[in-house]
Amino acid sequence: AIDEAHCISEWGHDFRPEYMQIGQILQQLPNARVLACTATATPVVRDEILEQLGLPSTTPQQLRGFARPNLAFRVLETQTKPQRIAGIDQLLAESLGAPGSARGTAIIYSPTRKATEEEAQRLSEAGWNAAPYHAGRDPDRRQSVQTTFAAGQQEVVVATNAFGMGIDRADVRCIGHLGPPGSVEAYYQEAGRAGRDGEPATCLLLVSPADMPLRRRLIERDVEGQSPAPETIEHRWNLFLELMRYAEGGACRHDAILRYFGDEEETLSGCGRCDNCLRLEDDDEADAVQIAEIVRKALCGAARIHGRFGLGAAARLLRGGEDLRLQRAGLADTPTFGIMSDRDEDWLVRLLSRCVTAGWLEFGEHRVVRVTPEGYDVIHARRPVRLVLPARQRPSPQRGSSGGRRSRKAASVVADLDAAGRDLFEALRAWRLTTASGEGKPPYVVASDRTLRDMATLRPTTEDELLLCHGIGPAKMEKYGTAMLSIIGEGTHSGG
Repeated sequence: AIDEAHCISEWGHDFRPEYMQIGQILQQLPNARVLACTATATPVVRDEILEQLGLPSTTPQQLRGFARPNLAFRVLETQTKPQRIAGIDQLLAESLGAPGSARGTAIIYSPTRKATEEEAQRLSEAGWNAAPYHAGRDPDRRQSVQTTFAAGQQEVVVATNAFGMGIDRADVRCIGHLGPPGSVEAYYQEAGRAGRDGEPATCLLLVSPADMPLRRRLIERDVEGQSPAPETIEHRWNLFLELMRYAEGGACRHDAILRYFGDEEETLSGCGRCDNCLRLEDDDEADAVQIAEIVRKALCGAARIHGRFGLGAAARLLRGGEDLRLQRAGLADTPTFGIMSDRDEDWLVRLLSRCVTAGWLEFGEHRVVRVTPEGYDVIHARRPVRLVLPARQRPSPQRGSSGGRRSRKAASVVADLDAAGRDLFEALRAWRLTTASGEGKPPYVVASDRTLRDMATLRPTTEDELLLCHGIGPAKMEKYGTAMLSIIGEGTHSGG
């Protein structure tokens, strides 16, 4: 039995080289039954776990237990240090009451050792029994903090991600993050240490404009004198961008996390506890009417370009922007042209992306956008609108966030796969695992989850169409194109 099995994956969020030895041990035990357990593994990580352990792609995979309906997920965008301080103080007051109230414990995660020390000192001066924990502290002091916390004698621990593995205290009432970790997996594992007694608990993620350049520097820095490989940098950057998309999302945060891990069965259609769900419930009737009107206008714009163009064209139609394709199609002369001229194009793309997440829009071949039957129900007021609109003002891109343009493009192509698409995605995963094993490479080097999802969504039939998928360039086309198109063709025919 292998616990924390995600640690075996070089592409996971918590790779530990020692885990690589497990596969060698299993080779000496050919008749052994193997159970690998993890609470945070995306499809590509699960594939590498199989590959590293020498298990076939047909190995049964059980996805369950991701749901944590007692956790209230919140995201707070801050611009200044006083705002961050206020966010953490409010979290502790709401979850633990006053210092010494014996209402439970809390963990505050920090992205740096310096910030860990500073926040622990600040909370101690405010009366909390708080202590710092990070890998740079003396081992005896670290062990002391861990022991007193496990015994319930330490009220608050401020820590880097070095704290937590093996921690199973039931009464953690809140988890705070002073800044975003490196991925959704890392965030959910750390946040998941709250509320293990089944009682309500709160998880607060603080984000700011400085997060992206800071994370980029952390990803690109040397490790033991060695620069990371370009594909490693790209992969870790994409993982971080997935977390940023989660932070910006307007739908239920609990369900968004479950979908990220592929656990559709446990989604709640709204947890009723996260900040997005509470905003939707608290909107007064006037606000709800205004939001519904905005969403219906946006969907009407998408309906005008239905099956012809992508989200960008729909946004320009609504904005009234110049686009030769719209003029040639006669769409610049329709009543919808410029109907939302008071909004900028980037905001409109983000709104339309949220409509994709809500199931009101979907993508066809070549990323063209289409209105779903549920979307038409929204347009004709036969279905209620439950959506948090994007913020009107957005921080300008920071220097060093070179993936910004790509992240906006990626956000616009995220869509739930239909049944045939899910079957095709699984077939592509099996091919990826077999190919990676034969070449002695991690599965991600062959193709990322996002690449496979793009292929399962677009279902290209030619090399030119395949090149439209994320991560497919001339080199991968030459090496894997024929095999990929063959699998897609078989999946498309078998799926009807």
